[in-house]
Amino acid sequence: MNLDPSTIGRYKVLGTLGAGTMGTVYLAEDPLLKRPLAIKVVREGTGSAEVLERFKREAEISARLSHPNAVTVYDVGEEPGCGPFLVMEHVDGECLSDVIKRGPIAPTQAAGLLLQAGEALAAVHALGIIHRDIKPANLMVGGDGRLKLMDFGVARGDQGRLTDRDAFLGTLAYAAPEALNGGEADAATDRWSFTVTAFELLTGQLPFGGDSVGQLLHRIAREEPVFPEDMASGLRAVFSRALGKDPSRRFPDLQAFLQALMEALPLEAGFRRSCMAHLESPAQVKLTGTLRLERPPRPASSIRRFPWYWAAGALGAVLIGLVAFFRPAPSRVLSIDSRPGGAEVYLDGTPLGRTPLRQVVVKGKVDVLRLEKPDHLPLEVRLKAEDRALSLRLLPAPFEVAVASEPPGAEVALDGEAKGRTPLSVQVPGEGAHQLRLTLEGHEPWSVIPERRKPLPDPIQLQKLRGKKAGPRDGKIKKFFKGIFQ
Repeated sequence: MNLDPSTIGRYKVLGTLGAGTMGTVYLAEDPLLKRPLAIKVVREGTGSAEVLERFKREAEISARLSHPNAVTVYDVGEEPGCGPFLVMEHVDGECLSDVIKRGPIAPTQAAGLLLQAGEALAAVHALGIIHRDIKPANLMVGGDGRLKLMDFGVARGDQGRLTDRDAFLGTLAYAAPEALNGGEADAATDRWSFTVTAFELLTGQLPFGGDSVGQLLHRIAREEPVFPEDMASGLRAVFSRALGKDPSRRFPDLQAFLQALMEALPLEAGFRRSCMAHLESPAQVKLTGTLRLERPPRPASSIRRFPWYWAAGALGAVLIGLVAFFRPAPSRVLSIDSRPGGAEVYLDGTPLGRTPLRQVVVKGKVDVLRLEKPDHLPLEVRLKAEDRALSLRLLPAPFEVAVASEPPGAEVALDGEAKGRTPLSVQVPGEGAHQLRLTLEGHEPWSVIPERRKPLPDPIQLQKLRGKKAGPRDGKIKKFFKGIFQ
């Protein structure tokens, strides 16, 4: 295909999102629903039937999986001159790998992203599916901060595998030792890849690296992970266990690993409690392709017999109602910045960290955002539903200066307003420049622009007038001498 198509199926092509050797991903629009889409196309003649089989498998698995942290598939088909295509939701954002390349992110932000990725992977495993290619490049972070797992092209479902037992499909740097040694991919190998992804997100580097494929394989299979020198001992212990060569010695499941990780990360106490509560209290109803309720069945005697089509309709209505009732509280992602930076941020009393904060995942209804910074007035903002990126200005707090003079009793004025006589304390507004002025009869006036944390001279030495207009006492002396000489 030399030129990009203008349409694929009924969808209007708007542009190209990416291209590779096997095909292209287009940005498109559904003309009926007026929503943006991403269309993955596998070019005709790109190679073996296995490539096309992987593509069909991705469509099948993605369609079975219904989860807010997994990319949704809307349609699948084949276009003459174009090839098979897969229509999915368009995530307006970037890959987690691009986020990592920009440099380290705050532990709070990393924790929020990893919790979302963990939910998606747990939903995949609940369907009996092994992803087999968990890595940052397959995790999309939308502009709203929601993370989405994608690319099930090499996933293995519960209906068989796509390759022979000895074949490895995936990315070497994130592959578990047992997978590289010909072992069967399972939930444990996905968890290993998830752990490597978490390690890279938190440190900016891979635990195992190499200048060649052989060196990389050897280090994954034989050597211990390479930790950054400044990694805390608690965090090092968590990753040492999770990246153990023996699967039986690792954490028993993803929840246990994430709980240990949240405990080891330098998180604010309130945020850590929220993370742990989230991990310990999964929703009763999970949308993972099949709706399952952890409730005892009703006795058979109490169930009336309906024709199967009535029962199906009633069951569908019940499931729709249950999904709406048990739908988890909506989440959103906030970016919070302040001028000046470094302000402590609290959300309904829960500390989040210091500004700037990027991609803070907030679940449920939240109300008041509070920023605090020394020498500044605290700022409270009532959040609106549409708030996503906040840039807030903190006002400097007033400060006091102690004013004493020698001789005492000087009149003190701030910006021309009388405040009293020395010694006294004067409150100075925090914003802007203000003039403090001292005046005393027979003395030179004295003025200054007070600064925070810079005390005034104690005392301020007022200088007597010299060679200027005389005071009353000087006038009497001159009159006395004038009378003598006359």
